[in-house]
Amino acid sequence: MKTRERTAAAGGRSAAPAPQSGDRLPFAPRERKPALAALAVLLILAGALGTAVLVLRAGNQVAAVQISERVPAGEGITEEHIEQVMMPEDSDIPYIRWNQRGGLDDFYATTDLVPGSVLVSEMIQEGKGLEAGQTVVGVTMESGQMPGRLESGARVDAYFVGDSPSTSDDDTGTAGTVAPGEVLAEGVKVQSIVRGDDGTVTSGTVTVNLLVDKTQAGPIVTAASEKEVGLTLVSSNG
Repeated sequence: MKTRERTAAAGGRSAAPAPQSGDRLPFAPRERKPALAALAVLLILAGALGTAVLVLRAGNQVAAVQISERVPAGEGITEEHIEQVMMPEDSDIPYIRWNQRGGLDDFYATTDLVPGSVLVSEMIQEGKGLEAGQTVVGVTMESGQMPGRLESGARVDAYFVGDSPSTSDDDTGTAGTVAPGEVLAEGVKVQSIVRGDDGTVTSGTVTVNLLVDKTQAGPIVTAASEKEVGLTLVSSNG
């Protein structure tokens, strides 16, 4: 009797369902990384800020004076020689602004001004410029061929320092011979000097623009082409 009851009880219980092959296994939730998200946001903001700064800088420009036609050294600058160009307002270059061009009538070029160059204060000097019969000669020399602290406005004597006589033509087409140590020009004015940023002549080559009579230009140009010109200081105040 008991055996039958046990069999009936066992037959009344249902077997547990077997797991199906299609069921997914449980998984742990993904770990969130707020630090990486914050970094990504900061990078996006930094990029946007950089773009905004570049746009603002591009907009902060002012009109400046640019040379459109060549102006020889010693000559005045007129409206026909210049054109307008846009330059960054915060630039360290001392360029002449377009609204200052009216004052250029009182200045002359201290060096040859070529088209495409932005006009800066070092390129001009106040004064009348060249008088009749005068010209500017650029003399390139070694630093040892001139006084170490030569300045614009000084008066100098120019000597021929070549090893052998030099022959040149003047404006009249007449050939002349210059001997070593001979004076090429006396008391000529130094119009401008192109040298290093330290303001003194220490080494290397230096270009000195001399204001001379046209009759003196030929021998000086010939000697200067071979760097055979030496200068001695006569007066430092012009």
